[in-house]
Amino acid sequence: MTNTITNYWCSGDWRRVNNNKPPYNGIKIKATANYKNNKLDNIIAVVTDFTKDPNGVPSTVELSEINEWAAILIPEKNGQPNTDFTVMGTHGSFGMLKLDRMSNGILLRVAFRYGINNFREELGFIMQFNETIEM
Repeated sequence: MTNTITNYWCSGDWRRVNNNKPPYNGIKIKATANYKNNKLDNIIAVVTDFTKDPNGVPSTVELSEINEWAAILIPEKNGQPNTDFTVMGTHGSFGMLKLDRMSNGILLRVAFRYGINNFREELGFIMQFNETIEM
């Protein structure tokens, strides 16, 4: 039996209503934990960047290993990297997501920059998930 639990996180510059010009908004992350037989199987994270596109530009990352960084890849648009996606690594390269096991559960950790000039930085733990659930 498969069960899911979804959490949302928004960057500190998030607004309920988009601006009327860039930067339209910040970053929203939707993370869905998938449980098989009541045990965490994986987490699907959708990182959506609203900086240059008011509809958002999403990148999907599957996380199934603990303590391993996973890259937030730049999505394509017409076969080319979508330049409206501003998420990048804190030291170049790609932004990253990671699952860490702590005494209070599994935590989703982020490390990336974003924005018009990539000056906004997000580092740290943003969500918590249980390793097991009871149904």
